[in-house]
Amino acid sequence: MDKQVYTITSKRDERVFIHAMYGHFISASSHLNCYIGTSDIKHNHDVSVDAAMLMAQHYIEKNIHVDTVLCLYETQALGAYLAHELSRPNMLNPNPDNKVYVLGPEYDASGNIIFRDNLKKLIEGRNVVILISCITSGKTAERAMDSVLYYGGKIAGITAIFSAANNIDGIEVNSIFTTDDVPGYEAYAAHNCPHCKTGKKVDALANGYGYSLL
Repeated sequence: MDKQVYTITSKRDERVFIHAMYGHFISASSHLNCYIGTSDIKHNHDVSVDAAMLMAQHYIEKNIHVDTVLCLYETQALGAYLAHELSRPNMLNPNPDNKVYVLGPEYDASGNIIFRDNLKKLIEGRNVVILISCITSGKTAERAMDSVLYYGGKIAGITAIFSAANNIDGIEVNSIFTTDDVPGYEAYAAHNCPHCKTGKKVDALANGYGYSLL
C-alpha cells in the first residue's frame, strides 16, 4: 500500500496533530474511506501532554468532577496526563482535593470489559471518563459505558482524540478532532460500502491500535 499521509493539526493548538490516510479500510463495525492515525498523541510525550490539556478544558470549564479515567486502545499515557490536568489547581478550582485514577481495561472471552475485585473500587460510585483514540460508530464506547454502569460507576464523559459522533447515548463526546477536520471522511455499514460495490480492494484492517495491511 502506497498512500499519501496527511498531517492535520488542531485548530486550538498546532502542536497537537493526527494523520489521515485515504483508502479502503475495515474496522470491527464499519468500512472507512480514511484511516486516522493517532500514534503521536498516544506515544509522543510532548504531543500527548499538550493533547491532554485540550481534553481537560472541557471538564474544567464545565466544572465536571472526574474520579477515574478509563483508557481504551493504548491511551493509558494520555490518560495519566489528562488525570494530572484534572487534579491540579485551576481558576475554577484553586484548591483541588481529589485524586484522579487511571485504569486500563481487561476483557473477558466475549469482549466485555471486566474489573477485578481489587479495582472495582475505582469504578463503583465514581465519576468515570471513558478515553478512546477514535470513535466511528460509537459501539466500543457504548460497551465501555455499559461495563462502567454494570460495576456501579457513573459516566462523567466520553473523550476521544478523533470522533465521528457528537454524542453517544445522550452523552456529549469531547474530542480534539471531528469529521470537520478531515475533508471527505466517511464511514459505511459493511453492506452499504461503495468501495466494496465497485470492487475496490481493501487496503488494511484497522482498529484503535493501528492498521494491518492486507
